[in-house]
Amino acid sequence: MQKGTRWRILEHVHRRGQAGVAELVASTGVNPSTVHHHLAKLEREGLIRTEERRHGQGRPRLVCFLTELGQTLFPQGYRWLAEEILQAITTQDGPTRVDLIFEQVGARLAGQYLLRLKGKDADNRLREIEKILTEMGFDTTVQRAPRGVRLCNRNCPVLAIAQRYPQLCAMEQRLIRMLLGRETRRTEYRLDGAPVCTYVAASRN
Repeated sequence: MQKGTRWRILEHVHRRGQAGVAELVASTGVNPSTVHHHLAKLEREGLIRTEERRHGQGRPRLVCFLTELGQTLFPQGYRWLAEEILQAITTQDGPTRVDLIFEQVGARLAGQYLLRLKGKDADNRLREIEKILTEMGFDTTVQRAPRGVRLCNRNCPVLAIAQRYPQLCAMEQRLIRMLLGRETRRTEYRLDGAPVCTYVAASRN
């Protein structure tokens, strides 16, 4: 990403953890309408999320946060640590223990994200699943297919780890199945050389 206004917005939110529009106007030197324009585009790209917060009387204040995908634009020092921890678990307890850990992590994530789907109709549920997975860094598109749903992850934020521990891919597929609420099969797979990971879920009867 070129280091223009959008990048300065991302940098400021990254440094502060969160930021309001007035704060971003002061930081970037552009007017509020321009900030709102960039924020809308960054949110569509899955790099930030926004929420409204009330502070006393008056209109709610818009507050911005980086998504997990947005965080990946900045140096991350945890990958080597994750790999070392997984290797230590494998050495001490064997690969079955790693399988169990990924199953537990996937179940915990599903429990958290299913709350965001509660009460939504079918179309809004699919849009929220697309948003959730994009926030996780997968740059996901979810589309209705002739006989079900097609979900495509155009990015893999954990590819380097998944190449050593494909259990992570199994966790991803289980998570998608639980969010969609139906059986899901993988039709394209990065670890097999495909450019993306694609999943297809059949329509509910």
